[in-house]
Amino acid sequence: MTGPPEGAAGGMGEFALIGRLRRKLAASAGPDIVVGNGDDAAVVEAGEGRCWVMTCDVQVQGVHFPEGASGISVGQKALAVNASDVAAMGGTPRYALISLGVRADTPVAFLDEVYEGINARAGRWGVAVLGGNVSRTEGPFFIDIFMVGTVERDRLLLRSGARLGDQILVTGFLGDAAAGLHLLGHPEAKVRDEARTALIYAQLRPTARVEEGKAVAALKKATAMMDLSDGLAGDLGHLCEASGVGAVVWEQELPISPAALELAAAARLRPEEWALYGGEDYQLLLTAPVEAVPALQKAVREAGALPLTPIGEIVPAGQGMRLKRGEDLLPLRAGGWDHLKDK
Repeated sequence: MTGPPEGAAGGMGEFALIGRLRRKLAASAGPDIVVGNGDDAAVVEAGEGRCWVMTCDVQVQGVHFPEGASGISVGQKALAVNASDVAAMGGTPRYALISLGVRADTPVAFLDEVYEGINARAGRWGVAVLGGNVSRTEGPFFIDIFMVGTVERDRLLLRSGARLGDQILVTGFLGDAAAGLHLLGHPEAKVRDEARTALIYAQLRPTARVEEGKAVAALKKATAMMDLSDGLAGDLGHLCEASGVGAVVWEQELPISPAALELAAAARLRPEEWALYGGEDYQLLLTAPVEAVPALQKAVREAGALPLTPIGEIVPAGQGMRLKRGEDLLPLRAGGWDHLKDK
């Protein structure tokens, strides 16, 4: 099997390509620009101590969701992944614009369902959908959402604030979305119906942790935050790079759901691999001083009834990223989902 031709985007990988394109842009600097390229979302001053948080994310049939996915699932996921970027900054999603790439043979009933899914999540988070665009495509159906949120300037959280000695924490469970993807490809797997539904919904209908992100930001105790879209190992690598630090992850503390454990046992797979490298969990990854952890756990539990689990610590950059497995410290590969390489 041959790889992509020389000079093709697939040979670079997603993040190298993003870096290359970023260097082609005019400098994102100005008195009103708080954050340009390089974080979960861009941030611009809005005046009176508030900021606009802006992000966009495209979902492509056959890449982000299977051809058989319902329109409701597609709409819910498309809005959720954008809201997750806003939540990662501690913000509140407010407005959305939606662009569709539609084939001539796309059923109108499917598009109706997509908007049912969008409306369901927009209503949950108070997002006003202001319009958008429809274009014909000869390729697969896609939906691209541009979202604007707000955050108070003194509550804004970035990837770049992690400090030595901070603990690393995550909301909820890790690896459910990857386990759901495995189930979609292996429907014969023997698991309980409740576990099957929970895992497949984690993949097809993820939930942005908006209330949890706002609760974390309101305490002003976390030092850095981002969402988990490309897998813990990959996204933690981005946080460490932005903060100029290293990390140790405690494998035995990774929060893995009973449903994922059940599937892993049935499939004879290691659920820790899903947790570290699976992607699309859309949980929150944050860092905070040890003494702030109890207050943050209480705030997250009250906001969304989710656990906030310490899974590691921030160390000097020279130590890189490592995985503590039992008494061993192993190199932690900063891998994860790459849209241009992973198939």
